Amino acid sequence: MFDTTMKTAAEATLAQMKQAIQGFATAPGPFQVPPAVQEFAAHGALTAKAHFADAEAAARKATAGAETLATSLAGAGADLARTAVEGTIANATMTIDAVQHVLAAPTLQEALQRQGDFLKTFGEANLARAQDGLARARDAATDGIKVIQAEAAAYTAGFKAA
Repeated sequence: MFDTTMKTAAEATLAQMKQAIQGFATAPGPFQVPPAVQEFAAHGALTAKAHFADAEAAARKATAGAETLATSLAGAGADLARTAVEGTIANATMTIDAVQHVLAAPTLQEALQRQGDFLKTFGEANLARAQDGLARARDAATDGIKVIQAEAAAYTAGFKAA
């Protein structure tokens, strides 16, 4: 009984659809869409396209900013690592040279004097390297913060406009 009822309902629905399709097929002339509807749809499509283009531009700009920031931070990190390695090499070289210089002293007093001179020079060189490294780290952090602020402002402005 249920099957019969469903079959009858389906046949009735199909019959109504066929009748509607035949009505359109036999209607005099083509079905015209009112010009106001066409204009509204065209305007809506253009507006959506413009907003999408703005959003795409903002997303691309934000991506470029993120790439710039990542490159800047990576470069600063690489520079600090390179400086640390160069400092270590300079310290090792300075120490080896000092050992040779101290061992070549003709007297114990001269050897102690050379050792003292080495310690003073070694300390001054490492202090200068440390100050330079801290200045570089500070500059990199300052530049990084400026880049982050600029990119965040551009990112939010771009999406507000879109």
